[in-house]
Amino acid sequence: MKYLVLGYFGYKTNQLDGQTVKTRDLFRLLEENIGKDKVDYFDTQNFQYGISNVFVMFKKIMSCRYLFYLPAHNNLKYIFPILFPLSKIFRFNILYFIVGGWLVEYLSTKPLHKWMLKRINGIFSETKLMKISLEDNYEFDNVTVFPNFRFSVFVPTMHHEKGKLKLVFLARINKMKGLDVIFSLASNIRDKGLSDVISVDFYGPVYEKDKGYFFKELGKYSFLSYKGELQPSDINKTIEKYDVMLLPTHYFTEGLPGSVLDAYMSGIPIIVSKWKHADEFVEDGITGFIIPFENGIQEFEERVEFLYKNPDLLSEMKKNAYEESHKYSSGYAWRIIKKYIA
Repeated sequence: MKYLVLGYFGYKTNQLDGQTVKTRDLFRLLEENIGKDKVDYFDTQNFQYGISNVFVMFKKIMSCRYLFYLPAHNNLKYIFPILFPLSKIFRFNILYFIVGGWLVEYLSTKPLHKWMLKRINGIFSETKLMKISLEDNYEFDNVTVFPNFRFSVFVPTMHHEKGKLKLVFLARINKMKGLDVIFSLASNIRDKGLSDVISVDFYGPVYEKDKGYFFKELGKYSFLSYKGELQPSDINKTIEKYDVMLLPTHYFTEGLPGSVLDAYMSGIPIIVSKWKHADEFVEDGITGFIIPFENGIQEFEERVEFLYKNPDLLSEMKKNAYEESHKYSSGYAWRIIKKYIA
């Protein structure tokens, strides 16, 4: 097989998060543009189901010409030092697609990894800032900006129910995604007597360790609801019914969160905390609002109330958000990739 995608697909448990969605989307992009008969994949989740799968992986790797590589931390740490010499022996090209924004800090104590990564065929960064950091800090000259993308050709209705504000959270449901900020918002909504007009719905897989905390806090407020997990094909037609996406993340090194893309493609703005790369993807006051990363709860609450009181501005921001979505099309993503393959 000429083209192989190696990453965490999560097919065994149908795990849906930023890692698995990006890996599956890249695989689909290659299938649609190269042909299903020429593209194969290996799901690293299979490591959990038997050591023999390691040998299956290496057999596939050694017979490919282009390896599309999407590792998480442990895979990069332990598997990549094996892949790199194999790529020289078996003459395949490694194209590394970074998931998230953690690589620059990670490499600060990994001289061997830095040496090897400088010598692979391409590194694809979700953000401009990461590309600059890799070039300035480690003298990489093989980095290209490759933002996350979606296949959607969805046209949202930009619906807004007069006198209401419907908020939505769509991500992995754990504390580090900012649950505490949203529950503080809920308390503020109740205290100000806005419980009948402002609501928050949650979608996404619940992190096991935070399950008790999440459902305990959720049960305190009648205007908060957990709606379960959404399949990728259902996201846009579900999220377009809301007014604003919430992502007050505590992950400072996020790359380009899928929540941002899903919001834009559904035609709704997003309120985010100022993570490391926030300014690249959210235009404050235009496609959403950016609140301080630290101690931003009060401003977060103020922005929500501001949008509730200013429906005309909300309508304008919805239009802006949808316009922004065109920057993250699958067609744009393919134009970048095809320069690296024959």
